[in-house]
Amino acid sequence: MWFASNKEVRRMIETQTLLLLIKLLFTGLVSVTIIAFALVIALVVIISKQ
Repeated sequence: MWFASNKEVRRMIETQTLLLLIKLLFTGLVSVTIIAFALVIALVVIISKQ
């Protein structure tokens, strides 16, 4: 029967952690981009009313 060695298990955990970190960073980037566009649009609306 085959068992994963400690090094392989550690590598799998590191890969999962890395993928989770990438997903979190990408989600943060998308949300910051959406907020920035919303602020720019609000600023344009406020300036155009003056």
